[in-house]
Amino acid sequence: MARIISLDRLRQERTKLSYEQTVPFVYKGEMCYVTKKVVNGGMEIFLLGKPIGEMLTSSTSRKELLEKVVLDVELGKETVPLLYGPIYERMEDSNFPEVFDPKWAQYGVVVFLQYIEGDEIKFGSLRAEEGPVARIITWAAGFEYTEDMIEYNQTFNMEVLNRAMGESHNALLNHLHLDPIISYNYAASNTTNAVYVDVEGKPTTKEAGNAHPTLSLRETLKKGRGDSRKKKRPGNVLLVAGTREEHVQEALEGMHVRGTDLPALGGITEIIAYDGYDIRVAKKSYSYGGVNDNTAYLIRPKGGFKELVKHGLRVDAGDGDLSRLIETQIVGRTRRGVYAAVAENVQKINLPDLFD
Repeated sequence: MARIISLDRLRQERTKLSYEQTVPFVYKGEMCYVTKKVVNGGMEIFLLGKPIGEMLTSSTSRKELLEKVVLDVELGKETVPLLYGPIYERMEDSNFPEVFDPKWAQYGVVVFLQYIEGDEIKFGSLRAEEGPVARIITWAAGFEYTEDMIEYNQTFNMEVLNRAMGESHNALLNHLHLDPIISYNYAASNTTNAVYVDVEGKPTTKEAGNAHPTLSLRETLKKGRGDSRKKKRPGNVLLVAGTREEHVQEALEGMHVRGTDLPALGGITEIIAYDGYDIRVAKKSYSYGGVNDNTAYLIRPKGGFKELVKHGLRVDAGDGDLSRLIETQIVGRTRRGVYAAVAENVQKINLPDLFD
């Protein structure tokens, strides 16, 4: 059975996890670390031993305050799990250049052939995925602790801001890695149209009014899988809207229809459900688009999809601004990019428009 990966399901899975993780941050230009502890899905909360104002009076206390900020940011990340892991190969290197040539994603091709005395051995070669130029981009966000927050010891407001940074960071990563697949302009050769069949499995049309929703979806997925294999890019990860995750799972399972046992459909190992994400900052809203209800993307993962990380999220604190009664500024930034050879690795599938 294909595993369904969605924000809600990953949150539920995390309630069973216990682990420790070292999280880096920057203080006065020096790389420091704090330990993140998760027990049965719950993350230990870092409590300040002094009021916020007192935490800003010495170097040691300011560092302790920043440790709390970093752990609060991690708590925010926990609310928005990353979905794209089954698709992308993660590559992290602090020496990454800003721009990658589109031919950089190479893989080896070697074949064993029968050796006949006197013949020359066939040597392997390197081949490159086709795709866009990959660029490392700096992504940054920040917020400020005001004098009022310090004067009135508004620790809760500080924690809300900290967690919002973590939430926003992971929402951005999901968007950066899934939007290239969703927003790509697919050619006809990369597109499978919906298939409609009646309860007997006979071809019909949507307009005829007798199409069976689950059987039509099942036949459409079979057609998409077959099309991707014919094009020599068989996919096993299916990206869909959250409204379709259970419909797709049902269509992939074995079923009994009119006295006939239909076997489960194989080949699809993960179903990723993604509806995008909305974030509101002050009076401005930012929206990351998700998958359309009647579209799915069958993906051959890893080879043509690279998550390029020069460095992960770094958080540090800077001086305030007396003219605006700002006590301190918190800034987070990450430098990363995405390589997605979509045309060579994705089959767009138009799903039957039969579900309310």
